[in-house]
Amino acid sequence: MKSLAISLFLFLFFFSSWGSAADPLHTVKAKSWVKEGLAHLENNDLDQAIKAFSTAISIDPKLANAYFNRANAYTKKGAHDKALADYAQAITLAPHYGEAYYNRAIVFRLLGELDKAIADFTQALTFLPGDYQIYNSRGSIFYLKEDYEKAMADFNQAISLYPHSAELFYNRGSAWAKKGHYDQAIADFSRSLAMEPNYAEAYLNRGLAYEKKGWLEKAIEDYTRYISLNPQNAQVFYNRGNAFQKKGEFDQAIADFTQAIKLHPRNPHFLINRGFAYAKKGEKDKAITDFTKAIELKPDFVEAYHNRGVVYLQLDNEPQALQDLETAALLGSSAAREWLRQKDPLDKERR
Repeated sequence: MKSLAISLFLFLFFFSSWGSAADPLHTVKAKSWVKEGLAHLENNDLDQAIKAFSTAISIDPKLANAYFNRANAYTKKGAHDKALADYAQAITLAPHYGEAYYNRAIVFRLLGELDKAIADFTQALTFLPGDYQIYNSRGSIFYLKEDYEKAMADFNQAISLYPHSAELFYNRGSAWAKKGHYDQAIADFSRSLAMEPNYAEAYLNRGLAYEKKGWLEKAIEDYTRYISLNPQNAQVFYNRGNAFQKKGEFDQAIADFTQAIKLHPRNPHFLINRGFAYAKKGEKDKAITDFTKAIELKPDFVEAYHNRGVVYLQLDNEPQALQDLETAALLGSSAAREWLRQKDPLDKERR
């Protein structure tokens, strides 16, 4: 089942922050190149933007804004090392440059250096304490680190600063769900959807929360809404199929698992669940076919061996059942080991 998702805002700030009219002539010339670079940056002409900012730096090497904006261009190009160097230089020249700390944190996040990202977001808040996006971004990093208490605190602060964002309620709902507080999660996802009725991920994650509470009809409704907005996501057909299966509606479950397999034919979990639904319907040959395909895709798939062994037992094919259950036991199935343990005394009694 798909895990709860959370998004991290990756937008960049672009500031020109011109000085006074009393700037020296070389600084005025440098700033005109920064202005030209910003125009190129707005048009996504990154190479020309970098060239313009570099010209500004060559004219006035102490212009923090030029380093900052060249770093933004490098970030958009994916040249992360160069971006980090320029953000660092901007901060050295202007130690209170909160936007530079924020953007450098974004790069650290992209590089997976989460502790450094948190440190820079925290520093950015020192200079930009009312910016809800920074709290949201830092909360997202705490979420990735599975520190849900700190994530929740940051999302709460972001919402208090700007209570009109569907994204913020979605993020807090995701943290509630991770903490197992599904009622609160559902409430936040619902508030998110009230603001943005086509927020597909909110339907998905509210559906997961409903399913965790056993509210299968509501879960199916939300998965269906998600599918109407994003019909190419195999995982959600799988999720909805699981909900139908829990309700004992095996035909609907099989239809959803089949659609998931069409979209992602090499996922063995989709096959094993369809096989289980076939077995529950009494279509044991189809079940064996799906379990066998799952094993071909994942040769160490313990559940597939176990389930196929059980179906072979139901078909009175004990030799094949024994082979599958022994393999399942070797792969770690406690249920298969228990069956084999109970079978051995019976065999001795027969002898």
